[in-house]
Amino acid sequence: MKKPAIDYTRILNAVTYACDLGIIQLSDESESFDGRVLRVQDKELIHFANCSYLGLDTAEELKRGGIDALIRFGSSFASSRQGIGLGLNEELEALLDQITGYHTLVTQTTTLGSLSAIPVIVSSNDLIVLDHQVHASVQNAVKIAQTQGTQVSMIRHNNMSALEDVIQKQQNKYDKIWYMADGLYSMLGDGCPIEGMHELMDRYSNFHCFVDDAHGMSWIGKHGKGYTLDRRPLHPQMVLVMSMNKAFGVCGGVLVFPTAEARQLVKCLGSSLIYSGPIPTAVLGSCVASAKLHLTDEIIVRQNVLYALIKFFREKVYAYGLPLVNHGFSPIFYFGAGSDHNSYHIVKKMLDSGFFVNICNYPLVPKKNAGVRMSVTVHNTFDDIENALSTMSALINELEDEGKFDRETIYKNFRALEVV
Repeated sequence: MKKPAIDYTRILNAVTYACDLGIIQLSDESESFDGRVLRVQDKELIHFANCSYLGLDTAEELKRGGIDALIRFGSSFASSRQGIGLGLNEELEALLDQITGYHTLVTQTTTLGSLSAIPVIVSSNDLIVLDHQVHASVQNAVKIAQTQGTQVSMIRHNNMSALEDVIQKQQNKYDKIWYMADGLYSMLGDGCPIEGMHELMDRYSNFHCFVDDAHGMSWIGKHGKGYTLDRRPLHPQMVLVMSMNKAFGVCGGVLVFPTAEARQLVKCLGSSLIYSGPIPTAVLGSCVASAKLHLTDEIIVRQNVLYALIKFFREKVYAYGLPLVNHGFSPIFYFGAGSDHNSYHIVKKMLDSGFFVNICNYPLVPKKNAGVRMSVTVHNTFDDIENALSTMSALINELEDEGKFDRETIYKNFRALEVV
């Protein structure tokens, strides 16, 4: 399935319109940030677009870890890690090995992790099969692999039948076939079909998976090992990339390999690990502090608080009959809007009512799938959730009364059924 060309003119017009409407590219004017309340143009907004699901971004342990590293090692260790790096890198990776149970390699960002790993682990005689909704950072890294001769195709979202069809038809033409997907998808909050992926890897020896589990890390699994590893162990034919910039509470990427040899290969040849600067010193100190916290019962306490908030959010969504298009259990909620105009209207009115939420239009989502994205963190309260969802319900009811909102069409476009 060939991906259509990006309509940059439409994107620019949409972004410009949203900027003029005052719903994107805003600045928090607060003198300090508590994770819950933003201040925009002297107005307080409850933050429902925060991806620090466990609230570790404001944890005292992480702040102290960053300050300590800054004092001891300075603001920057200005050398490529390929030559020499701070010992904090190895300390962090040893802790991440304990968290995941496998061989880890830290990178400056998740995006740079994919850019380092994919062109190295994929050869010119491999085929990459992209999930239609895999994150843009993976797709960008794949473009580099393409310049090396790797062939690329695409299938519809989470379609294991179509994937196996590709494997059966192409397995004798290529050394390896790679399926690249998200563990937990950042827009809709749905997960990859990990069971089906494992079955295919067990059945076909040259089938491999590269999974971006950026939004799955920390908030779920023992020691916060993440959405994908919580469901199945790391397959010998799988590589993961995760993000410390979401629920982990800091910045940076984490590559997870099934063997020490695969890790060393990317460490030696990965472009951003050779040519780019390291993780900033203070950030690295906070990363170590977060990893240590993950290995204590504190992570369980925070996970349980988040689970209760997610459960309450879901209950209220169904009570209000809101157009949720995915019903998996995660801190990410996506509501279909039916049109770009509706999504602009809802986001603007939510902001006017004191709630900051994300607008999701093309190219973040397919052209027919405009909507509103909300995320829940432990910074939020039950009252925040009740007030935000009751406000959204009233806005959608108004659009419905005006004949501008058609639930049946929305669910059809998302291939989802309304929950009764």
